[in-house]
Amino acid sequence: MWFKLKIWLQNPSENLWLMPALGAIFATFFSLFAIASQYFIPASTVPNISIDTLGSLLDIIASSMLAVTTFSLSIMVAAFASASSSGTPRAYSLMMSDDNTRLAISSFISAFIYAVIAKIALGLEYYGPSGRFVLFISTILVLMYLIYTLIHWVQTLSKLGNLTTTIDKIETAAKKALGQFRHQPDLGATGQKPAFAPSFCVYSSTTGYFNHVDLAGLEQIAAQQQLHLHLPSMPGKFLDPMTALVEVYSPQALSEEQQQQIRDQILQHLIIETNRSFLQDPRFCLLVMSEVGQKAMSSAINDVGSGISALNALTRILIDSRPDPEATRCDYPHLSIECFDLQDLIYGSFMPLARDCAQNLELNQRLLKCLSMIAQNVPEPELRQAATQMAMQVLQRCLHHFDFAPERALIQADFAALFPHLPQPE
Repeated sequence: MWFKLKIWLQNPSENLWLMPALGAIFATFFSLFAIASQYFIPASTVPNISIDTLGSLLDIIASSMLAVTTFSLSIMVAAFASASSSGTPRAYSLMMSDDNTRLAISSFISAFIYAVIAKIALGLEYYGPSGRFVLFISTILVLMYLIYTLIHWVQTLSKLGNLTTTIDKIETAAKKALGQFRHQPDLGATGQKPAFAPSFCVYSSTTGYFNHVDLAGLEQIAAQQQLHLHLPSMPGKFLDPMTALVEVYSPQALSEEQQQQIRDQILQHLIIETNRSFLQDPRFCLLVMSEVGQKAMSSAINDVGSGISALNALTRILIDSRPDPEATRCDYPHLSIECFDLQDLIYGSFMPLARDCAQNLELNQRLLKCLSMIAQNVPEPELRQAATQMAMQVLQRCLHHFDFAPERALIQADFAALFPHLPQPE
């Protein structure tokens, strides 16, 4: 239950309202807290702030923040739509998780609520002289914070929805996911799959993507029940109700009632969703970046520069995302997991790009250069081999599509310079 709540709170498409709601609660208490000052500050020691002065300040905040909030929300929606159309719809959740945008919207809504509640309390003569003075100081502080937030919001608006910003956010999420995978490819499931057949399997009740798994919770169940749990697939796979999520191995016979109880407990630590997630799925992160390049390379858009930017970003992700040596390593001896083929990181992301830029010389030159850099710098031999094989396919496709002899000669020369140890296809 707590695991699913944690994942739900991490989903920006579900909790976009959470920060404004918390800000509204804080603004309510903040605006009414000034009444407590009468117990600590004598009325004779502070200047007497008139109700009209405070009312004017609060009117300015309330009216301006309502307009700014409405304007900001419309800009945010337009920017998200622009990011989806210029990049890929799969980047929508990353744009929604932008902290600067969420903080600005929450601040404007909170300031509006603060001004409205303080104005009502002021009209009801809720505050004494000490309270009005504290409210005056609080309002000045709120104005100063709003000025800073508005200036920062203007800077954010200049980049919100931009294709470069979209690529940066996808790259950041991909490096984080791939770095976590490289830190511990087995996700901490260090046990060995038993040689005997599983006692029973746990299946999903719905068809969808296996997105999240709570290995710590599964380890606790396995240790308590003296079981071994094996996951045949990692997060990111599309499963139907006939595909096993977890194989349960037990040294002793289990009754139907015990099996059902264990199934229910295990399903509490697995999440099946309609769409894929970036959190535990590095393949999806690379696929989304590849989609940005595919759209740029399409004949309708034909944006070579953006295609090259996507290729560069994919290269940086695969080379620069390193495991964090200070990160905590998990150890779940009662669990085992079957890792995906590492070559999917190359084929799943570069193959669609190679197919879509088959007749563009500049993009194929950059593609060969990126594959060469990956083959020389990534630590995994599977990725180096996949990058080399992909480069061979790129050259063969170019020789098949390029009819102009100088272009054929140029791409062959680039391939020979970047991969001197590989034979030249005829």
